[in-house]
Amino acid sequence: MAAPVRAPHMTLEEFLALPEEKPYLEFVNGEVQAKPMPNANHGRIVIRLANRLSTYLERTGEGEVLTEVRHATLTRNDQRVFLPDLNVIPAADAASIPGTGLVRTHPAFAIEVLSPEDRPVRIADRVQFYLRNGTRLLWLVDPEDRTVTVFRPDAETLTYTAADTIDASPVLSSFELNLADLFAALRD
Repeated sequence: MAAPVRAPHMTLEEFLALPEEKPYLEFVNGEVQAKPMPNANHGRIVIRLANRLSTYLERTGEGEVLTEVRHATLTRNDQRVFLPDLNVIPAADAASIPGTGLVRTHPAFAIEVLSPEDRPVRIADRVQFYLRNGTRLLWLVDPEDRTVTVFRPDAETLTYTAADTIDASPVLSSFELNLADLFAALRD
């Protein structure tokens, strides 16, 4: 898990008063955590995914893709401010996304690209958080293993390799991604 920074515990109001700076900070139920630092391969994957999704969404009008937008989920059991690597906003929800400030709509489709510092406990917690708060599709991309694990609520978790093509249902009607093409961006 990423090491806490600043005070080990603070209120949401105290966290939101902090200046936005790098490393990006996330808030998880009273604890402030630095988002793990990405490397060049992480960036290559995020750019390639954003490009493929943006091209598809511009053509179909099904929504838009955003990167590292600050989201807030403030339920009784989850008080979090988090930054998905990529977030697909369906067209019906696009008007509710502000140009600045916190996004209070939970991602319908989130993509997290693992960084070298990510830890299994942090990732497992994040996956469960997304699924219990309304995310309909989550891709967990592991550049090191060259896999994409796909999570959908009430569905079997599936892991795909570079030999596979995956889709983005139920959020996007016909988007497909060839994983060999995605992982071709990586360098050793």
